[in-house]
Amino acid sequence: MMNLHNSLDLLNSVYFACVSATRDGFPHLSVDAVIDPPHDWFDAALARQIVMHLMVTEFNLPKRRVVSSQERSREAVNRALQTINERLECPVFAAHYSQIAEAAATRYHFQVDRTLPSSDLEGAA
Repeated sequence: MMNLHNSLDLLNSVYFACVSATRDGFPHLSVDAVIDPPHDWFDAALARQIVMHLMVTEFNLPKRRVVSSQERSREAVNRALQTINERLECPVFAAHYSQIAEAAATRYHFQVDRTLPSSDLEGAA
């Protein structure tokens, strides 16, 4: 059960949602390949960059949190953001990225909604 008052739980939920949605956007890759791409698997490296980009741009996590949680250098995170921003200039890639981002948001909100007591959900509706 996720604790909504625990920043690590929230960070892990965002990460899970981003990895899961990105993996579904790259059905030929395993979750392990998205998390830790094998050497020379450029599509898996791109998928991991998408995960980091989602965490920063869609979920508004500070880059320093992504750096520490992903055990990546600042340069690697900045390079991922730059790479994905450049790729988003292609309409086909942007459409696919948008689907992944929407799926990540849905999965994250599903996790949060399952954590809230039912009375909180009724008040939000």
